[in-house]
Amino acid sequence: MEISSVKDKTKLSSHDPDISFKDNKKVGSALLECLLENDTEGFIEILDTYLKVNRSRVAKKAKLARSTVQQALSKTGNPTLKTLAKIVHQSMLL
Repeated sequence: MEISSVKDKTKLSSHDPDISFKDNKKVGSALLECLLENDTEGFIEILDTYLKVNRSRVAKKAKLARSTVQQALSKTGNPTLKTLAKIVHQSMLL
């Protein structure tokens, strides 16, 4: 692989990918797209990233234990549709 260099005059801007996850409409649209495409792994990954910072708040609003939210979104989790619905509903109200 060839190593390339950046010229001194080139300006780089910072990018914070978490900004996209602060937009409820974008997240909701992405979650819906995952459901339509039967992409359960993508759904869980998007929801997990979105809730990473807000897990405690969402768990409290959804009246679920934080550990339940954590387990539901883990790679080995197998949440019920009812649990996922509570998590998604409350996360969209943040």
